[in-house]
Amino acid sequence: MTIPTLPVEPIRAAMQAHDWPLAAALLDEHQLALSLALAAADLTTSPHEPWQALLIAQRSLLNELRAARDSAALELSHLGQNHRGAHAYLQALA
Repeated sequence: MTIPTLPVEPIRAAMQAHDWPLAAALLDEHQLALSLALAAADLTTSPHEPWQALLIAQRSLLNELRAARDSAALELSHLGQNHRGAHAYLQALA
């Protein structure tokens, strides 16, 4: 039984490059490999530690993804505020 390796570094690189489709594709590919591995695994006799380590790595990466999402949402909010301020300024000039 082979436990799939979470492609943490390629996903991080995609996130840093704001290549969200690539990050999603890497996650989808990992999910498929994980599903196949779990279907073939005998979890009653196999050691749990490698699976637990993978779960910890997944949770850590999920926290990074959440932080990136929250940061993007904050930036969009600031852009919206700036846009409204600029619009109000232009209206005042008219």
